Amino acid sequence: MNKFLENAKKGDNEILGYVGGVFIIVVAYLLGQLPLFGLLFYKIQTNPDLGPEQLATFEETKDFSVMHIDKNLGFTILIIMFIFALLGLLVTLRIQDKRFIDIVTSRIKIDTNRLLFGFGFWLVLGLIFEIINYALFPEDYVFTYSFPQFWILLLVSFILLPIQSSTEELVVRGWLMQGLSLVVDNKWILIIMTAIVFSALHSFNPEIDNYGFWTMQWYYLGAGIFLALITILDEGLELALGIHFATNFYGSTLVNYQGGVLQTDSILKTTVSSPWFMIGVFYVSAIIFYFVCRKKYQFKPISSLNDRRNQEIA
Repeated sequence: MNKFLENAKKGDNEILGYVGGVFIIVVAYLLGQLPLFGLLFYKIQTNPDLGPEQLATFEETKDFSVMHIDKNLGFTILIIMFIFALLGLLVTLRIQDKRFIDIVTSRIKIDTNRLLFGFGFWLVLGLIFEIINYALFPEDYVFTYSFPQFWILLLVSFILLPIQSSTEELVVRGWLMQGLSLVVDNKWILIIMTAIVFSALHSFNPEIDNYGFWTMQWYYLGAGIFLALITILDEGLELALGIHFATNFYGSTLVNYQGGVLQTDSILKTTVSSPWFMIGVFYVSAIIFYFVCRKKYQFKPISSLNDRRNQEIA
């Protein structure tokens, strides 16, 4: 029996509750975009140098400087839409009479040590491979540190960025995966379904246009499968929450790359000459992370994912 998925049985599980929940979360997310649209409209109306061409460039690159907007302000406004989405999720949980902690973990309380390990270990893996890449291709890196912009960015990233990464995890691999488990008894199908949803949510990122849709699916689908896998094996979201935050924190503050969705005043900026190196690094890191956590947290073997609910009870 997987205690994390069994949490889905708590509360009101009428199908209309989940359909309504999707509607509430999506509407809340769209409402959260109004500050961004308002700021863009204000900039266009008050600056004669800005027009459709600059707006199109911004939509393609997500670089706020194109619209004469401070990058840290733009970064903060981007996160606001996830705050709204999180509020939508909390409203949904209230309607369904579900507890927040039940979509986070099967444990009595949220294991912050697991969360911090996931964050720290994934960050270290990223730094190790970045150092290797820098040693091989130093010409691809540009030092872009700017005071005080970086320190403001660091503060925003520590305070607000966890909301963005956590919202995606809570909605996709918490609430949605548990809900799907009520009608889908095969854990592999659950993992693949939520990975597809996760990939779809990122299909409008600039990386898609820059590196190709199917190329980036190797990353998005792989990340979705990996995060869902360790969530089920560990019976909680803590490790996935730490990994997701580490990924976005790394990309926003330490090493930013041209063509990415996060265009911030990071310490370094790099040009990704081949997305396949980035994708390869992810898969190697995921394998290392899995084997370390399997030993550290005594994961069940992956073969246990083949067990059906009736077999587990028997």
